[in-house]
Amino acid sequence: DFIVTVVFSFLWLVGSSAWAKGLSDVKIATDPDEVLLLMSACKQQSNKCLPVRSPVMSSLNTSVVFGFLNFILWAGNIWFVFKETGWHSSGQRHPPDTMEKQSSSYNQGGYNQDNYGPAGGYNQPGSYGQVGEYGQSQSYGQSGPTSFANQI
Repeated sequence: DFIVTVVFSFLWLVGSSAWAKGLSDVKIATDPDEVLLLMSACKQQSNKCLPVRSPVMSSLNTSVVFGFLNFILWAGNIWFVFKETGWHSSGQRHPPDTMEKQSSSYNQGGYNQDNYGPAGGYNQPGSYGQVGEYGQSQSYGQSGPTSFANQI
């Protein structure tokens, strides 16, 4: 579906551009002043040639505008069709089941994090044995996860 949508979108762009160029050429070719200059009878000084009325091109102009609007619609659909492909879902950063976990965590204080071990957090040693500036032992133990995922 995605490839077909891209192809149709491209074809609408090409077709609308070609129709706009063709309409421009038609307007130039049917300009009453230009047509009168091409007629041999109007080239004689004794004859006066004047256009009766100008050609009406409003419906043709409208068709060009709708052609480009149709291209915009097809091009806009590319995003929505892309979201339905496997290419879009393979680029997700979070697993799809995060929405199910979030729905059960409303009205709870703090963060709702998964348990990554028997103690509920990453299992890391309590101290790395580092000594501070004044001979004080510093503990870098961790009681919870190091990062929080945005679960919106």
